[in-house]
Amino acid sequence: MEQDHYILIIEDSRDEREALRLTLQVEGYNVVAVTEGHEALDYMRGAAPPPFMILLDLMMGGMNGWEFRAEQLRDPRLSPIPVVVSSGDGRVIEKAFALGITEHLEKPIDVGALLGLVAHYCRN
Repeated sequence: MEQDHYILIIEDSRDEREALRLTLQVEGYNVVAVTEGHEALDYMRGAAPPPFMILLDLMMGGMNGWEFRAEQLRDPRLSPIPVVVSSGDGRVIEKAFALGITEHLEKPIDVGALLGLVAHYCRN
């Protein structure tokens, strides 16, 4: 599953995860998609290099987005990776800022906005 220069999607909804993965792959990006925070941390800690960016759902079973972000920030190798929060919660902007994240996407995700953020961080 290891990829060079990839985007990491952390999303527990299979349909959302697959839609995001396919959308980004069609645009030519390498994508790794996982279902929750523990799986993401395990993957990144074993992968080299780290992803260009992380697309993080906040509300997930297992390790949620809040817990993932706390662990990410504790790891000096992972803390610099840009994160974009995605959530269907109407307060996604406030929640992203509370996590120290400036970028967010409200669900349902606007494909144009997603591709704009990905292009900004990935510059493939």
